[in-house]
Amino acid sequence: MSSSENKKNQKALIRFSSAGIQMGVIIGLFTWLGTYLDEKYNNTTAYWTVGLSLLGVIIGLVIVIREVIRMQK
Repeated sequence: MSSSENKKNQKALIRFSSAGIQMGVIIGLFTWLGTYLDEKYNNTTAYWTVGLSLLGVIIGLVIVIREVIRMQK
């Protein structure tokens, strides 16, 4: 492997890791917000937690998909 290929692979690894970290943080924040709202409104079922967690997953996936598309260009 040449030096330029190593640098290219390292950049790709860094971009994917940062996208994964962003996805985890977004899902975590949305889940926390959902549990906060469920506790605030004394819900017996975790509607806010489930809904906002799923929204966080969708937003996280959109970020990862955009990053992959950007890398392919």
